[in-house]
Amino acid sequence: MAPTDTMTGMPMPSTQQLERSFEGRIGTWIESHGYSASTVLVGVSGGADSVALLRGMAAVGGSLGLRLVVGHVNHGLRGEESDREAGWVEQLCDDLAVICEVERVDSDGDLSEETARARRYEALIAMAGRHDCRAIAVAHTRDDQVETVLHHIVRGTGLSGLRGMSDCAVIDGQQKLIRPLLDVSRDQIVEWLTSLDQEWCEDQSNRQTRWTRNRIRHELIPTLEREYNPRVREAVVRLARLADEADQIVAAQVERLLNACVVEQTETLIRLSIVDLADEPEPLIRACLKQLWVRQGWPRQAMGFDRWQSLAGVVRGDAAADLPGHVLARRDGSVVRLECRSPATVSSAD
Repeated sequence: MAPTDTMTGMPMPSTQQLERSFEGRIGTWIESHGYSASTVLVGVSGGADSVALLRGMAAVGGSLGLRLVVGHVNHGLRGEESDREAGWVEQLCDDLAVICEVERVDSDGDLSEETARARRYEALIAMAGRHDCRAIAVAHTRDDQVETVLHHIVRGTGLSGLRGMSDCAVIDGQQKLIRPLLDVSRDQIVEWLTSLDQEWCEDQSNRQTRWTRNRIRHELIPTLEREYNPRVREAVVRLARLADEADQIVAAQVERLLNACVVEQTETLIRLSIVDLADEPEPLIRACLKQLWVRQGWPRQAMGFDRWQSLAGVVRGDAAADLPGHVLARRDGSVVRLECRSPATVSSAD
């Protein structure tokens, strides 16, 4: 009996179909997103997903005019094993005649997922700059999308968090990040690599449940599949797509309202006319205010739902609100003034 894809429950295709569909899907993605004849940095850890991304992009690179550079970040968290993986990636790149750059990034004792991710992207961005790459390609899959959405739900999220990851994003303000495998399941990747007799590295730390994402992968998702819905992954992916569609509609409305309402905007000050905003539904007001925070680069970590609701209250009639990050909201007639002030300024004003 043919193996099935755990994401869809459908039979897996034959070896010939896999080669055509997998490489074809990557080639179609690259062409449709306008990355033909470009230099792209491919982030390769050595795991199955990133090895498949590299093999797939290398297979279509010649016909599409792609120039590939591989970036491998060695966090050194597993000692000799990490060093062996770095050497393995270098050998794979040599076999494929692809430029490879390896960078060692020390943890300085901070083993958090967030810190490791931030330093990994910092290193990849620097590599992409050195090689004049148009984009950084990473190997996030449909399974990663499921884990990301569930992670957001567990921590608490709004509509934008339910979207999960997009296949194209911008990091560090300008560097493009692309995810050509976001619609491909991990089962499909393993099946394709097996059909090529292509090995990959198994990172044993991926099974350690001290990491939240690993617990979601190895404990939460299997429990949901076993006890609630055997096709829960497919349901979560569908939820992410619907949330993305809804969020795009909201974003268009937000852009329209902000274009009409922002009277003045500097690095530390926003003056907002509320004539056209105050009568809008509160969720749309909150969405506008969140977008302003993003534009300003003001801290959002402490801006929970109650804080956004309080700020929306100023737009709808309340006099004032003091917010995290030393942001003060004051209403003056039909104008709301949002000012980010230094701690010393705030203290002298109190």
